[in-house]
Amino acid sequence: MVAIDAAVRDRAEELVATLLESVSIPSVSLTGEGIDQAVEFLVGRLEGWGFEVQVFPTASQPIVYAEIGPKDAAFTWLTYGHYDVYPADAKAEGWKTDPWQPVVDGDRIWGRGAGDNKGQHLALLNAIALYRELHGELPIRIKVILEGDEETGSRPLPEFVSGHRDMLRADLCCYSDGPMFPNDQPVLLMGVRGVLGLEFVATGAKRNLHSGNFGGVAPNPTLDLIHLLAEMVDRDGRLLVPGAGYAEVTVTPAEAAAVASLPLDRDGVVASMGVEPTTADAAAFHERLMLRPAFNVSGFASGYTGKGHKTIIFREALAKADVRLVGGQDPAAVLEAMRRFARERGYANVEIRSLKATPASRTSLDDPFVPVVKKAVADGFGREPLVVPSLGGTTPDYVFTRLLGLPSIVVPLAPYDENNHAPNESTKVSLYLAGIRSGMRLIEALGSRRP
Repeated sequence: MVAIDAAVRDRAEELVATLLESVSIPSVSLTGEGIDQAVEFLVGRLEGWGFEVQVFPTASQPIVYAEIGPKDAAFTWLTYGHYDVYPADAKAEGWKTDPWQPVVDGDRIWGRGAGDNKGQHLALLNAIALYRELHGELPIRIKVILEGDEETGSRPLPEFVSGHRDMLRADLCCYSDGPMFPNDQPVLLMGVRGVLGLEFVATGAKRNLHSGNFGGVAPNPTLDLIHLLAEMVDRDGRLLVPGAGYAEVTVTPAEAAAVASLPLDRDGVVASMGVEPTTADAAAFHERLMLRPAFNVSGFASGYTGKGHKTIIFREALAKADVRLVGGQDPAAVLEAMRRFARERGYANVEIRSLKATPASRTSLDDPFVPVVKKAVADGFGREPLVVPSLGGTTPDYVFTRLLGLPSIVVPLAPYDENNHAPNESTKVSLYLAGIRSGMRLIEALGSRRP
C-alpha cells in the first residue's frame, strides 16, 4: 500500500497530463469530430503501456479493445469506458473556459469529457500501467473495451459483445462511470437505470393558420402535445402509462432496505442543483433516483418565439423526451405501451419515435465481489464507500450482466457536481488519483482470487 501511494504521488503530474491530453481531443460521437484522433491517442498509449490492442470498425465509431497480463492467469478482470463525449458549444452554453482546452484550477480540471468519461477510464488504465511498471507483470489478465458511441446510445456495442463472447470471457466486470455522492463520498453502484430516448411529433393543418380565422375550429398540435405529455406523468413526476409506469415496478424488501440506509446530503444536493429537490426524505429520494422509472421532457419546439407576437396556430409541435427504466422493464414494451396510451386517448395525430434504447441492469447486493471491490476503494480513497443498488443514469451495463453473464460493479470517480452533458464539466485531480490508487489495489486483491 505504501508503494502504491508513493508511486501515484510521485507520478501525479505525469498522470494528470495524460488526462489533459485526452480532454483536448473533441471526440464527439454525434458529429464524428475528433474520433480518429481519440482512437489514435488510445492505441498509442495502450501499446506504450504493453497492451495488445485491436481496433474494431463498427457501423458507427470504432471500438478499441485491449488485453494485458498473463494469458494463463487464474483470474480475468473486464473493464470498460467510452472515449466519446457529449457535444459542447462554448458560446451558446456559457462555458467559462474553452471546453476543448482543459484547465487545471486548484483541485478541479475543467473541460468536456474530464468527468464523463475520460477521467474515469484513464484512471483505471493508468492504474494497470503503473502497477505493471512497479511489479514487472500483472497477477491477473485484464481486458478493456473502449467504445465511441456511448453518448449516442452504444448501438454497436451489443453486437460486438455478442459476436466476441469467447474473447471477452472474464470473472468480473468492474469499471468507472457516473458521479459520486456529494462531498466526494465514494460508492459502489450495483446496477444502472436503462433509458428510452423518444421524439414526439404532433401534426395539424397542412400550413400555419391565422388564430383569429381558425382558432377554436382548427386542431392545435401544440396543445395536443402538451396535453398528452401532461397525461403521461403527474405533477410529482410519476409516469402514469399502464405497462410502462410507476405502478408496474416492484421494489423488493432488500432494495427498499438498501436505499433507506443511504444518507441524503440535502445541502450538497441543493448546492449542486441550485433548487430544492422534489423530496427531502432520504429513502424516497434514493428510491425515485435508483428504483423507479422517470419521465423527462428534454426539449420542446413549436410556434413563434421571436421578438414581438405572431397570432398563428403552428402546424407542428415536437418534443424530445427520455424515460429512465428500472428492473426488468423492456424498452420495446415501454415504447409500445406509450404508443397505445396515445392512441387510446385520441392522440392519433401524435407520432412517437424511438431514438435510443438501453435496458436497465442489476447485480446482487450480496455478490461475493462486493467486499473485495469495497476494500480496494476504501484503501484508495481513505474512506469507506457506500454500496448503492443503482446509478440514476444509464450505461450499457446490461451487455456485461445479461449478454456475458458477469457480475458488474461500477465505481464512479467523478464528483457529484461534474456537470456532464452540461457547460463547465469538470473532475477533481484528487478523485482521479484516488481512482488510480483504488485500481492498483483492486489488481492486488484480484490477484489472490480464484475464478
